[in-house]
Amino acid sequence: MHNGWLTYLYQFIVGGIFFAAGTIFVTKVKAADMKLKKERVWVIALIIGYVGLALVFGVWTYLAINT
Repeated sequence: MHNGWLTYLYQFIVGGIFFAAGTIFVTKVKAADMKLKKERVWVIALIIGYVGLALVFGVWTYLAINT
């Protein structure tokens, strides 16, 4: 495996753990009330943004290694 993929995996696995822990914490302490549509939309937007960023960086890493 190329070092570029190790960096990518570390960034998004370790970062994902912190992101998930923070998101779970925010919902558990009711800082974001998931019963309210407005706050539910924001939490979902954050999750979609994280996954989208991971996809974009994955494509970018793939292109950087293979071109």
